[in-house]
Amino acid sequence: MVHFDIGGSSARNYGRKAFNIKIKDKNKDLYGRSQFRLRTDPRDPTFLRSKLCCDMINRMGLYSISANFAILYVNDEYFGFYVIMDAPKLSWIEQVFGEKDTTSLYKCRTGGLYLTEQVCAYGCENENDDVTDRTEWIDFLRILDNAKTIDEIEKVLDIESFTYLAVFDYLIGTTDNYFIGGHNYSMYKNKETGKWIMIYYDLDANIGLDILMFDYYNFRAIDNKDFIHYTVKEWFRNSHRNLINVGIFGNLPRLEKTLADVINDTFNPAILFPYIDELKEFIRPYIVHDKTPDENGVHSGVLNFLNPVDYSLEQWDANIEFTTISDPDIECDSYGLKYWILERYRTVCNNYNLECDPVYMDENYQYPIDKNVEGEINFNRWDGFDFVKLLGFDPTAPAQQPEEYQCMSEKIGYSCCKEGNTNIYESDENGDWGYDFDTKEWCGITPYDGRIDDEICWSEPLGYSCCKGCVIYKTDNNGKWGYEDNTWCGIQSYCS
Repeated sequence: MVHFDIGGSSARNYGRKAFNIKIKDKNKDLYGRSQFRLRTDPRDPTFLRSKLCCDMINRMGLYSISANFAILYVNDEYFGFYVIMDAPKLSWIEQVFGEKDTTSLYKCRTGGLYLTEQVCAYGCENENDDVTDRTEWIDFLRILDNAKTIDEIEKVLDIESFTYLAVFDYLIGTTDNYFIGGHNYSMYKNKETGKWIMIYYDLDANIGLDILMFDYYNFRAIDNKDFIHYTVKEWFRNSHRNLINVGIFGNLPRLEKTLADVINDTFNPAILFPYIDELKEFIRPYIVHDKTPDENGVHSGVLNFLNPVDYSLEQWDANIEFTTISDPDIECDSYGLKYWILERYRTVCNNYNLECDPVYMDENYQYPIDKNVEGEINFNRWDGFDFVKLLGFDPTAPAQQPEEYQCMSEKIGYSCCKEGNTNIYESDENGDWGYDFDTKEWCGITPYDGRIDDEICWSEPLGYSCCKGCVIYKTDNNGKWGYEDNTWCGIQSYCS
């Protein structure tokens, strides 16, 4: 028995539908797999991003789903050319790791699931419906929340593969997986190692596609829109989560080595460009067929005639190369596939002084732009969006400045002593103390001589300067955080 139903999320809004296939008979499979996802990737002009990203993850030696292409017929009716992928489900775990009916596979699908107990304890779903006890999962999340060293994290998480995924996220510029968006990943505890592994799925929105979602996940329309040339620090600017701070930025040599390895062996134009050319020519006849309407002007496989929009053949061809595409009907912008790879490659090579291919580092390197279909990224997409309503505070508002105190005691809520009341009865870190016998309260004698900045700013090693003000927007295991000059900052000790 085979279960066949409509799948996907945003793809449901477009003309051609995505589908899920599940082989229910546990004694049967197809090429060693029993669950598949057929996707049209309607927002990707190239129809290559899912395939390319899965192949890159596999090339890096990480556990990953696979992606390829398929022609779909339903009851002998041609439905079109699809991306076919397997899925990190129970059967996949059994086939890859040999564990039958695992109880340690969690799917983290919705946004904001950043592997903290607060949001993931019940925000991620166990793929085994028989599991009701989440103790193992919650214990894992608590360790990540409270870890002070990489050694603590490495005991429970495959930190090497996690670092590779962090580098991969940055290089392909995805906001649609763990590090920026906090979704579209699964977590599995490998019984042989006792460590949890992160497994990605849904890899169509990347390599310059939907890059403006970076604004959304940073809670504001960011001034610097040159995302393609962001450094690693700029890309993870809003990720002051304990797991990333300790597990990734707590070991910069490992991060930099991983980045260099991936640039040399995987995310390299000398490797990717010929492979992209090969894939492009392989799928070309199928793309041409599906983008050619029948005598009634209808394209194959279209079920939603309210929104049958699709990219043109010219847009497909150009966006695989170096041409930026912007299509308001599809509501999507995309840098050219090869253009993003080239510019990201150059950015990393220059920032980390790597020995990179001189052919692609040459600023005179020539590449084609199709002016007939070229568009511009709509960098104003999130202008006017109500982030205040989303967050509960205004992330762009000037920080409230601390009051100007007359004496040290006012910092902690005690009045200054009246003029002439200079008898000292007590002294502590807040100065000398007098006593007001009229109000029967302690009062401060030591004048407030200005705020003294902390000698060491605790948030600087995490990539953020210390605040000047004392308005606290959130607190985590690292400390208290403010928000000034359009970025997070660490609250100083004088605000205590």
